[in-house]
Amino acid sequence: MTISRRGLIHRIGRVGGVAAAYRTMAAMGLLAVPAAYAGPPVLAPGGGRRVVILGAGIAGMVAARELGKAGYRCTILEARGRAGGRNWSVRGGDTVEEVGGSQAVGWDVAPHLYFNPGPGRIPAHHQGLLSYCRELGVAVEVMSNDNRSAWLHDDKGFAGRPQRARRVIADQRGYVAELAAKAVDQASMDGPVTEADRGRLRAMLRSFGALDRDMTYKGSERGGYSVVPGVEAGVVSAPLDLRALLAADFWQYKTQFSEGWQMAPTMMQPVGGMGRIGEAFGRSLEGVITYHAELTALRRVGEGARVEWRDTRTGAVSAVEAERVICTIPLPVLRGIAADFSAETKAAMAAVEYVPAGKIAFQAERRFWELDEQIYGGISWTTRDITQIWYPSAGLQEAKGILVGAYIWSDKEGEAFAGKSPGQRAVDALADGAAVHAGYGASLGRAVSVAWPNIPFSRGGWAEWSREARRSHYKVLQAGDGPFLFAGEHMSYVTGWQEGAVLSAHAAVAKVGG
Repeated sequence: MTISRRGLIHRIGRVGGVAAAYRTMAAMGLLAVPAAYAGPPVLAPGGGRRVVILGAGIAGMVAARELGKAGYRCTILEARGRAGGRNWSVRGGDTVEEVGGSQAVGWDVAPHLYFNPGPGRIPAHHQGLLSYCRELGVAVEVMSNDNRSAWLHDDKGFAGRPQRARRVIADQRGYVAELAAKAVDQASMDGPVTEADRGRLRAMLRSFGALDRDMTYKGSERGGYSVVPGVEAGVVSAPLDLRALLAADFWQYKTQFSEGWQMAPTMMQPVGGMGRIGEAFGRSLEGVITYHAELTALRRVGEGARVEWRDTRTGAVSAVEAERVICTIPLPVLRGIAADFSAETKAAMAAVEYVPAGKIAFQAERRFWELDEQIYGGISWTTRDITQIWYPSAGLQEAKGILVGAYIWSDKEGEAFAGKSPGQRAVDALADGAAVHAGYGASLGRAVSVAWPNIPFSRGGWAEWSREARRSHYKVLQAGDGPFLFAGEHMSYVTGWQEGAVLSAHAAVAKVGG
C-alpha cells in the first residue's frame, strides 16, 4: 500500500500530535527550520601544547575553556584587573576608569542595583552564550526589552508631547489596515484573487487593525483608555491624528523595534547583572588568566610567536612563546600594538570602524516609572541625544532602582557624549529625559556614565563593518596570519552581541585543534 506525504503527516499528527507532525514535515524538508546550535567544535587532543590568548573577554575565555578541555595549556593575558571585557556590571563601590579621569560609583548596594554599560540583553536564539550560562551555573531571567506602556517622543510630532507606544502602534496599524481594506475592493484585486479570498482578506484586515464593521478605524482598546475600566465602563482613547503620526519619526524603526530578528521576545538577562557571566568564566579559569598584563609587542619566532607585556601595577616586563596566539582584544587597541602582522592583516584591521557607544545611569530614590506611569521594564525612545531610556527589569516594585538615562550609538551624538565631562553628561541627560517624563530629575541622582571610545583596552563599543570592508578584508582576518588567529564579536556577522564572540571563539579553536 502506498500513502501520500499528506496522508502520512495527517496520520502521524493524529497519533503523536501537532509537534510530531511538525517534526516529520521538517525531516521531509517541507519546512524551513533554522539550524539548531551545534555546540563547540570537537578538538583533537592538545597534548599540553601552549596557546596564548589575548584578552579575557567572552571570546578569549570561551577559547581557553574549550582548548583546556582538549588538553591544551592556555594562558590568557588580560590588561584589566577583572574578567569579562565589555561584559561588565557596575555596582556601588566600583570605580569607572576612562581616559583622563575616573568616577566613583556611590550607589547603594543591593542585588538589583546595577548598571550594564556594555551588553544588556540576550536573545533566546543566542544559544551559544546561553549554553555557557547553563554550563557555568549563571541564572537568567526574562528581560522586558519592549514595553507598550513606554513612551515614544519626537520633538517634531504632537507638539513635542510623548505618546504611549501602545497607542502609536495600535493607531498606525489601524490606519494602514483601513487603507488596505479599501484597496481590497479595487479593480487591482481582480485576477487570481477570488471573491472568497477577498472575504478572508477583509476579515484578516479587520482583525489586524481593529476596524469597525464598515472597515474604518476609530480607535480600539489596544491603544489604551482615557478612562480605565473598573467598576464602571472605561473610555477607549481616541485615535491619534494620522498627520501627526506621519510627522513624527516613530514609524521608521521604533514601532517595529521588537519585530527584528535580534530584538524579538523572549529576551533574557543574567540575574544580578550581565557581568555575572564574565565573573563565572573568570572563576572557572582561575590560574589561567594573568591580570594587569598590558600587551607591548607581538613577534614571530620561527613558526610560532612571542608575546610581550608589562604589568600595569609594577611595570615589570614579561614574555611568553607559543605555537599559536588567539587575539581577541578589540581592533582599536590591537592596532596600537607593535606586531609582526602582514600588510594585508594591518589593512584589514584598519578598515573596521567602531561604534562610539555610550550610556549613563542614575540611582532613582523612587521608581516613578512604575508608581506613576505603570512602566515595568522596557525602553522609551526620544529624538533627543539620549536616544533611549531603559527601565530596569530587575527589582520590580523595590523602593529604588538604577535607571539607564541614555543609550547612544550614533556617530555624532556618541562622539559628543565621549567629549563631555561626566558631570556635563548628567546635566544634559536629565534635560533630555525631562522631555519624556515630567519632573524627571526629582528622583534621580548619583550619575555614572561610560563612553566606550574613552574606556582603556576597549576604545569603542563594537565593530561596524562596511560592505566593502566585509568583501575585501573580513576573510583576511578569518584566515589568520601565521601563528596569529583572531576572535571576538568583530570576527562574526553578529557584531555588537556576545553570541558573535562565542561563535568566533569556536571558529578560532577549530583552527587550533581541528
